[in-house]
Amino acid sequence: MKGFPGFRYASSGLLLLALNAAAGDFNATLALAPEWRGAATGSAYYVAPPLVAPQHRALRSDLELRYRDGGLDAQATLRNAAREGAIPQQRGILNQLYYDGEIAPGSGYTVGKKVLAWGVGFGFRPLDVVQHENRRLLNPPPQEGVPLLAWQRYSGATSLTVVWRNPGYGAADNDRDDPGIAANGYALLGGNDFHGVARASRRHRLEAGLGFARAVGEEWSLYAAALYQQRGWRTLDALAENPGALLAATDPLRESNAGPGFKGVAGAQWTGASGFGVLLEGWYDHEAWTRADWQRLDTLTASRRALAGKMPAEWINANLAWSSRAFTLPNLLRENLLLRISYDAENWKTYLEWLSTPRDGGLVTSIGAAWQGASQRVGFGLRRLGGAADSAYAHSPQSSMAFVEWRYAL
Repeated sequence: MKGFPGFRYASSGLLLLALNAAAGDFNATLALAPEWRGAATGSAYYVAPPLVAPQHRALRSDLELRYRDGGLDAQATLRNAAREGAIPQQRGILNQLYYDGEIAPGSGYTVGKKVLAWGVGFGFRPLDVVQHENRRLLNPPPQEGVPLLAWQRYSGATSLTVVWRNPGYGAADNDRDDPGIAANGYALLGGNDFHGVARASRRHRLEAGLGFARAVGEEWSLYAAALYQQRGWRTLDALAENPGALLAATDPLRESNAGPGFKGVAGAQWTGASGFGVLLEGWYDHEAWTRADWQRLDTLTASRRALAGKMPAEWINANLAWSSRAFTLPNLLRENLLLRISYDAENWKTYLEWLSTPRDGGLVTSIGAAWQGASQRVGFGLRRLGGAADSAYAHSPQSSMAFVEWRYAL
């Protein structure tokens, strides 16, 4: 962690004290999550080993520890991550360590490291200006909170939270470490949930947004949210944006100032008494790529492929591997449409969903199920990338992924 000197050691010591305390509630969970990834060897962005490790198979083994005592909440993970073609990595993660206290009736504070997600939305939450969670990951590990100091004021139908995110941090070149002051207001009025956020930071300057959610009858709910950013950021390929040279000596994917813009989400959800549910959601992200951005990168990639036999293969493949990092962005295009069908019955939860990028005809299909017992949980999922032949998802060097996860409460 950055910020206050010695914070990592102090927080680790506090965690050990908490876990050895006689009072409070302590839980431990073992999680084993193997996953498989299929390579799209026909993709122009695919680079064969050994330059890029195959990484078709991986195993995440976690021992999750959590301790709660009054306002104290400590959560840590001991992880072993093994991936094909790489040396296994072991590390400890301090997911959360914070204290919630009361100043006066209806007023409180939080100090420490905490997961703090704001706003509405399923696949995308534009008002999530503190946590910045990527909600499109397949079977993500437990979230890691952010260092913060917060003050809350709340009543039965309203609340106001002011957060100093990453106190003591300097200027950052990523959202995770970006310091700033944020506020979140909530009000329940006439059966509607209203949300308002504002944030000031060095990286984005001013951000402000509004959202709402409304239950319609017993089965339907509607929601929407929008966020204005005074300064957005986009990660683009410098050679694709400035035609000329075809090969770079260093990674050409670089962040650039995207200027002011908006992010938004709108959705409708139906939940039936039988356990079936349907969700339809669309969102827009001005920091994501446009169709023209992908077309320029596709043209550059084809030109690089044409250099085979004329330039060293190592140079060509290195540039292809760098460009393929664009496929790891949370949203590949600005416009996205999600349809999700789910079914819950007793101990089972299942879903089938389709994510579409209407601008280029891309399609991501996901299916999954989970069974929850008294002390065990087993889940699995499968995701397939494709769609129109010239879409970004169809060009991905990764064609599919699957996982199985077993969790056991010790």
